[in-house]
Amino acid sequence: MEQRAQVIRIVSETVARVAVKRKSACSGDCHTCHGCPHPDEIVMVDADNFVGARKGDEVIVSSDTNRVLKLAAMLYLMPLVLFFLGYFLMPGGENTRMAAGGIAFVAGILVCMYVSRSMKKNNKEMRFNIVEVLE
Repeated sequence: MEQRAQVIRIVSETVARVAVKRKSACSGDCHTCHGCPHPDEIVMVDADNFVGARKGDEVIVSSDTNRVLKLAAMLYLMPLVLFFLGYFLMPGGENTRMAAGGIAFVAGILVCMYVSRSMKKNNKEMRFNIVEVLE
């Protein structure tokens, strides 16, 4: 996955902090939709800088698409799947099943938080690379 970004500062000889305009899944036709709470959200990330980008440069930043999709699937699908498993596998009345689904949903969110923190602690976060400096 590649995105345009701007180098905000040089962190070290091989790392630069870049500002990436967050992409949405929609077409970007915001003036007719108004569905996104923050369509122009800017995200700051550290990217490997082996191409010699300098502060202020416009660059192309790349990340592993498969990893992005796996993490997104985990974040969005796991709590939902656990909710339905908790709901349909729990014997009892409607209120009991709804409570079990809610508890399973929260458990899915907690698992996602644990995985995220574990990745950060073990330095296995998403890696970004500056692949090209634009003119």
